[in-house]
Amino acid sequence: MMLRRLLPAAALCLLGVQPALANERHFTQSYETATLAPGVVELEPWATARLGRDGYYTGIDNRLEFEVGLTDRLQTSMYVNWGVEGVRNPLTKGIDTTANHRGVSSEWKLRLSDSVADPVGSALYLEFTLGPEEVEIEGKVLVDKRSGPWNVAVNGIYEFEHNYAESIEEHKLQATAAVGYFLADHLSVGLEAMDFNVVEPQVPGGSATLLHGAIYAGPVLSYGLGNWWVAASVTPQLYGYGKAVVPGRGLDLQDFERVQARVLMGVHL
Repeated sequence: MMLRRLLPAAALCLLGVQPALANERHFTQSYETATLAPGVVELEPWATARLGRDGYYTGIDNRLEFEVGLTDRLQTSMYVNWGVEGVRNPLTKGIDTTANHRGVSSEWKLRLSDSVADPVGSALYLEFTLGPEEVEIEGKVLVDKRSGPWNVAVNGIYEFEHNYAESIEEHKLQATAAVGYFLADHLSVGLEAMDFNVVEPQVPGGSATLLHGAIYAGPVLSYGLGNWWVAASVTPQLYGYGKAVVPGRGLDLQDFERVQARVLMGVHL
């Protein structure tokens, strides 16, 4: 019996193949509670496409992230953010593109309980971003559970943005939920949903009211093997609410897009 257990492991080593990483991402919008082992470093490039508003619009957001495991429960990361946007010019009818640098960010994640060993996994997440014109602070409460082939994750999110160039504040309340099914140890498919809410921009100290929001949902696919993994999703906007909803369409196309698509991957260095 011992020989039966050792032979598959030895074969994997000879082939240079390792099981999927324990901390790999299986969803693109919903964070799970797993953290990197102490001393492990991971490189994560991201790309998010945001397509279609009230008129032609294309946005591509990019992120390059370096994650480091500090303890068996705590990890941190630093990353840079940049992107490009394209909108139709009403005068020339052409497409005007704008490239921008969106600053640098620092992320911290503290795992409180394990999604497999404990009844439910839980973690706290905090992110700081400093850009050319604004500063952002984002906090998340992460909950997930892995049971057999099923994987579930739920995030509650609060984001504060302060544009110091114009002295304007904005608050965002968000929630994500995802469910995945492992077709194999290294391959999972699932469904992911997001609810984004924008609280009306205001001068510091003013009152806040809900301005508008949108709900997205769509399929997600992930694959991980050896020292790398990749996850991809496509999430169309299903419903918009608030005063920014386009009449007759039921969608919020002022601050939100018709479709979001995201690809992210991780490689252990």
